[in-house]
Amino acid sequence: MIYRTPGYCRDFRCIAGNCKDSCCKGWEIDIDDAAARRYAEVKGEFGERLRNSIRDGSFVLTEDERCPFLNEKGLCDIYTELGKESLCHICAEHPRYFEWFGTVKEGGTGLCCEASAQLILSRPFVLCEEEIPFEEAAGDYDDELFSLLLEARTAMLDAVCNDDMPFSEALCSVLDIAANAQKYIDIPMTGNTAAAGCREAMAAIFRCFSELEPIDENWIPYVRGCAEKLHGAPALKAGYIPYLRRIAAYFLFRYVMKSVYDGNVLGYAELAAVSVLFIAQLYRCRGECSFEDCAGIAKDYSKETEYCEENTEKLLELFGTEDFFSVNTLKALIAESFGENVDGI
Repeated sequence: MIYRTPGYCRDFRCIAGNCKDSCCKGWEIDIDDAAARRYAEVKGEFGERLRNSIRDGSFVLTEDERCPFLNEKGLCDIYTELGKESLCHICAEHPRYFEWFGTVKEGGTGLCCEASAQLILSRPFVLCEEEIPFEEAAGDYDDELFSLLLEARTAMLDAVCNDDMPFSEALCSVLDIAANAQKYIDIPMTGNTAAAGCREAMAAIFRCFSELEPIDENWIPYVRGCAEKLHGAPALKAGYIPYLRRIAAYFLFRYVMKSVYDGNVLGYAELAAVSVLFIAQLYRCRGECSFEDCAGIAKDYSKETEYCEENTEKLLELFGTEDFFSVNTLKALIAESFGENVDGI
């Protein structure tokens, strides 16, 4: 079967103790059945420690929400004591993600990881393919719909990755391609068309994000603080546009093909557009952003939004009901955010 990934994935390496926001903190860590069986057989003092640290199929986090095996050096005691092969599935694979479509497997590394975010923002988006042994993991879907969506996604990626196309035009093109594809799907979405004023719409979007379920307790105060500074913030710097193009490509590659199962191609395209718009405003509110700052802000957004299933589902629902998320409003916000108001363009 074909395995398709962004080229940067081949260079991903966990930075372990050098990570400023470890994935071993603040997350519930589920233990798969195979790992649980391995841990049940570990002998000695470490085996007892393992079994005493597991409850209801998960590791029992410490009071400060750290994995009990994350040591003071930021390293995993299971890894150092038993080897990489003894990690539970989620720890071994994170931040990698995968999707299966018949004889095609797609995968990448998630934006929520510090090391992955820096890779995603630093490299032009290029897809690579290789042959791998067949894996039976896909659900049922319509082959004709798959071909339609693949063609649509290719056109979207071509637009956002084309440095000769103004970014505002590229993002609007993404929404147009998705809206057109949606018309051919048997599950039409109820997306609204009413347009809201840009200033009011952006304020409403910030309110929406400030009401989602937080993972880090500092996230909501940060979003609300940015909302207060938004209208006095400087224009977006042109130097951030390449990063935003790569973030858009990440979201489009990762999510658009999911609509082969639920039919919501427009919703996933809107997720990419809204994510880029929101991250761009966070850059503006920060002022001067280094590359590390840009990657860190994108990482925090990803962690709080796409890595909380409830938050992603809530956004996809709101895209079809709220005027400030309508395609017409998003296009106006895109023109304002990435058009003539961009510093240096």
